[in-house]
Amino acid sequence: MAGKRRNPWLIVPIMVMGTIGLFLLFFKPTSYQVITLSHQESGEIFLQQETEDQDRLTFNWIHSFEHIPWIEEYTVEDDNTFVLHTIRVAGFGAGIPENKGKVSFEEGMVVMQDINETFEGFEWINSQSALVSILLNDMVLIRGSQLPHHQKLELKLQGKRAICPRFPSKQQRHT
Repeated sequence: MAGKRRNPWLIVPIMVMGTIGLFLLFFKPTSYQVITLSHQESGEIFLQQETEDQDRLTFNWIHSFEHIPWIEEYTVEDDNTFVLHTIRVAGFGAGIPENKGKVSFEEGMVVMQDINETFEGFEWINSQSALVSILLNDMVLIRGSQLPHHQKLELKLQGKRAICPRFPSKQQRHT
């Protein structure tokens, strides 16, 4: 009795499916977000930083008229927005809100919490004496003194998609 002859075309779909399975196992498609700090008019990029959903972004300011600390705390959201949760300020004065969220006093600071206001990004005219620093998860991304004085800046969040890296590295770039 002669041996059964197998169809050689059956092996091709099995090999293709196996290759795709191995690719997805080792090279899982991953998405991440990038904070970009740039000049509003020229588009010059001063900072790009990979970030993730729920990372904490903090702006540390010195109020330009009152000369008191002003701290704003946001979270990065997966829809490429920022949500303002807390403002800490050493007092009230010109332009300082007095009725945002729940107000308390802690360690000499007026603290406004549970604000939950959404922002698509931030645009401002930089002052090297007013912007102290921008932090991500309590690590300094950039200091106001590293940015051009009296220039129009913007900070935005963009979603990016990495096709292959299974474990994308957090990268920071200053230009």
